[in-house]
Amino acid sequence: MTAATAFTSASAADDSDATNPAAEKEAWHQEFEDMSRAMIEEHGLINHAQAATVLEVSTRRIGELVELGILSRFDFLGRTYVSARQVRERYNQELKAGRPKRGIVKKIIVSVKAGLKTDAVQAKQGGYAGPFERDKEQKAKEKAKKRK
Repeated sequence: MTAATAFTSASAADDSDATNPAAEKEAWHQEFEDMSRAMIEEHGLINHAQAATVLEVSTRRIGELVELGILSRFDFLGRTYVSARQVRERYNQELKAGRPKRGIVKKIIVSVKAGLKTDAVQAKQGGYAGPFERDKEQKAKEKAKKRK
C-alpha cells in the first residue's frame, strides 16, 4: 500500500458502532467527504474496471500495478479505486510492451466504455472526477473575481 491510502475506510476504523444507526450514518458521511477530498487531490478516482479499460489491460493487471505501488489504492464505502491522475500518467508513458497508442476514434470509444462502468458511489459524487471538476471551476471563478 502507498501513502495515498491515508484516505481509508471510516467504517473499517471502528466496528464498535455497527449497531448505532446515527454513528453508521456519520461514518458513512465522513467517508463520503474523504472520498470527495481524494477525488480533488487525485483529479478523480476510477474503479479497476474503468482503469483496465483505459489502459487496455485486465483488471487483474490493475491489481498487480496497485500491489507494485505503481497505482495508488483508495478504499471508500466498501469499494476500491485508483487515482485517475496516475492512470492518465501511465497511459501517457511510452511503454514498449503492449498495444500501440490509440487513435481519436478509439479514445472516444474507450471514454464511453469507461463511463458506462461508473459505479453508484462515483455517480453520487458527480462521476469519476466530479469533486475535482467542481473545485477547479470554483478556483477559476475566484481567480476571475480577483482580476476584476
